[in-house]
Formats: sequence, structure tokens, C-alpha cells
Amino acid sequence: MLRLRAWLIFAIVTTGTFMINVDMSVLNVALPTLQAEFHTRLETLSWVIVAYLMIITGTLPLIGKLSDLYGRKPFFIAGVTLFGGFAALAALAKSLPALIVYRLGMGIGSALIQANVMSIVADTFPPGERGRPMGMIGSVVAVGTIVGPAMGGFLLHYFGWPAIFWINVPFSLLAAAGAWVFLENRRPASPSVVREQIDVLGATYFLIAVSALMQGLNGLSRLSFFSAPSLAAFGTSALFWVLYIVRSLRVPEPLIHLGLFRIPTFAVGNATGLLSYVLIGFPQIVLPYYLHLVRGYTSDRIGLVITAQAVAMIVASTVAGGLADRRGTRLPSLIGLAVSAAAFGILALLGPRTPVGFVVAGLALFGVGMGFFQPPNNVAVLESVPKEATGLTGGIIATVRNLGRVLGVAVATFLFDRVGGPDGAAEAVVGVRVVMLVGLALSLFAWGLTFVGQGQRHLAPARKL
Repeated sequence: MLRLRAWLIFAIVTTGTFMINVDMSVLNVALPTLQAEFHTRLETLSWVIVAYLMIITGTLPLIGKLSDLYGRKPFFIAGVTLFGGFAALAALAKSLPALIVYRLGMGIGSALIQANVMSIVADTFPPGERGRPMGMIGSVVAVGTIVGPAMGGFLLHYFGWPAIFWINVPFSLLAAAGAWVFLENRRPASPSVVREQIDVLGATYFLIAVSALMQGLNGLSRLSFFSAPSLAAFGTSALFWVLYIVRSLRVPEPLIHLGLFRIPTFAVGNATGLLSYVLIGFPQIVLPYYLHLVRGYTSDRIGLVITAQAVAMIVASTVAGGLADRRGTRLPSLIGLAVSAAAFGILALLGPRTPVGFVVAGLALFGVGMGFFQPPNNVAVLESVPKEATGLTGGIIATVRNLGRVLGVAVATFLFDRVGGPDGAAEAVVGVRVVMLVGLALSLFAWGLTFVGQGQRHLAPARKL
């Protein structure tokens, strides 16, 4: 009975995960339609996505810490409720500024969900049984990413752009109702203790530092690093990172206790996790150019080829989770990074006449590698910290994921444009090869970090900070 309840809770919280991943991939498909609807430039419209990602990434650690203090249940319910409510408002938006504001509201809801899903799963399943559900979270993310574009195309064609936001409402209602009935709330601290442990100024510094960094990285796809907007963004980010670190060293209870980074598995796991999300963006950014410019593929065929990565990741994540439960997290993590390195090695050999099956095989192999690495690595990070820091750690993992994705797009775009480019078939081949070789080097570097720094999964209880 307890086991059935655990999996029911898993289904409830991953409904939120599925919803937010479908939403992002649906929105990408809808950008041309929204651009025509609001008569704006793509650069301006991109704030619908950029603002959403900024508010999520900048607030995740704070929300994770609050959930450690107040309990997970109210924050998860608030998250799915806000996400669905602001999605309904977005569907009714009459102007682009209104849509951006409503997307900010959806971003807060998404952050409340993301910061708590892994923590709730870790609270629900005992040590030794967390690998499989963590792996399945990765599968849910991949399924949402695959389903989203097809769902978006269908909704746009038959119901118009508001439908891409309305579709979130039933998911949010289902998740909120299920969480209200089945989730338990554990409050480890009294309200007076909670007030003392919230560093509002530090959280503000962190939000500004992360937002400026993401804005700078996002701008690199069209601006030089030494352009005035880029220098302003990166300079602001650097200033507020310094302020945040100084603040964290002076207050008794900082937003993120820097002592966490003295735990080797925590520090290494987050570093390699960041690298893995950087790497995920490499094939997704440059291979569509290769398939279009070199092989002459249309957008629908390109989409089918790229899907191989996500499909392989769905299967591999579940297998890796079970292996982590039986053998610990280190082995599947090392296997995953080795397989990812091999995949980049294969994709670095692409040429003008390479069979497309070769591309599919490389993408599938990369999906297997990431599926084997990410879920066990997340388990290792979560189990390396004291229990009272699980929510904060879940928020940090989600922050790392979002930063990695943005950084991956920036790095892949920068390399592709500088050494090759989208101007012709020959240039595209050179650009793809260079990006894949950099991916190979980063995969091997992450493998070395994991080999040295990640302990076995069944560790002694994490020490107090």
C-alpha cells in the first residue's frame, strides 16, 4: 500500500513536470504565429521566453530553501495553481507586454514546481529506491519535449494560438487536486526560525546576478561579447555575484550555504550536471543546419531525426535509475559520460555524404549517454546533503539545468558562427565538426571529474553544515 502511494505521488508531481516541458516546446513552435499576431520583431518576442527563464532560474534556490522550512506541499500546489492561472490569462492577452507579464507569472509557478519535484520524490522514496523514479523524471521530461511540438502544431492549426496556453489549465487542476489530497506536508521549522533563515537581500543579489548572466548569454547569438549590451549584462552579473558571495560569507544563514560546496559529491555533481546540460544543446542547435544545408532536409524530416535523442533518453533514463538503485550512482554516471563522448566522436565525423542513419545513430547514442548520466548524478547530489537541505538542493539542481541550457545554446551558436556558419554546406560541415569535437572534450572532462569526485551512492549520512 505504501509503495502504491509513493508511485501515486510520483505521478501527481510529474504531471507538473510534464506540463511545464510541454509548454516550453509548444511555445517554440508558436513563435512565428505570435510574431504575426502581435506585429513585432522576433528579438522583442523572445522576451516571452527569456523573461520566463530568468524568473525561474533566479528564484529556484530561494523557493527550494523555503520548501525546506515550510514544507513542500503548499509550494507545489501554489506552483501548479499559478502556472495554470497565468496560462489562462496569457490565452486572453491582448498585447505583447501583457503576454510577457503573464509569462513571468507562469515562470514563478514553474519555479515552484521545479524546485520541489525531485525533493518530493526524494522524501517519498527511501534510499536505495530513488534511482528508478529519478530516472523516470528524465523520461517524463523527454516525453514532454517530444509531444510538445506535435501538440503545438495541432492546437495552432485547429484552435489558434490561445489554445497553447489553455491546454495547461486541465493539467494544473489535476496536479493541484492530487497534491491537495495525497501529499503530506512536513514543517521542520517554526515560523520564527523561518524568518531568521531567509536572506532576502542575498536572494535579491542572486536573482539580479543570474538574470543579467542569462541576458548576456542570450544576447551572444546576435551580439559580440564586447558590444555595449553584452558588457553591461556581464558586468552587472559579475558585480552582483561578488555582492552575493560577500553577503553569503557574512550572514549566519545565507541563501545557499557555501559549505555545501565542501561536499565533494555535491560540488562535482553540480559542475558535471552543468556541463551535461551545456552538451545537450550542442546537437539540437547545429545538426538542424547540417541536415538542412548539407542534406537538403525539410523541417518536418529534421524534427523526426532530432527526436532520436529524446526517444533514446526516455529508455536509458529508466534503465539507469534501476542500475543506480542496485549498483550505486557512480557506475551509471561514468557509463553515461563515456557513451556521450563516443557519440560526439561519431558526430564529429559527419561529412557531405554521410548517411543520415549515421546521424540518427549518433543522436540516439548521445541520448543513451545523457539518460545514463543525469538521473544517477541528481540522486548522488541530493543524497550528499543533509536532509534539511534537500529542497534547496533540488532548487540548485534545477538552476544548474536552466543555466546549462542557456550556456549550451550560447556556446554552440558562438562556435558554429565563428568557425563555420549557416552560409553554405561546406561551412556547416566545418562548424558541426568543431562543435562536436568541443563536446567530446567536455564529455571527457566531465568523466574525469566524476571519476575523481563522485562517491558511491550508499554514503554515510551527510554531515551537518
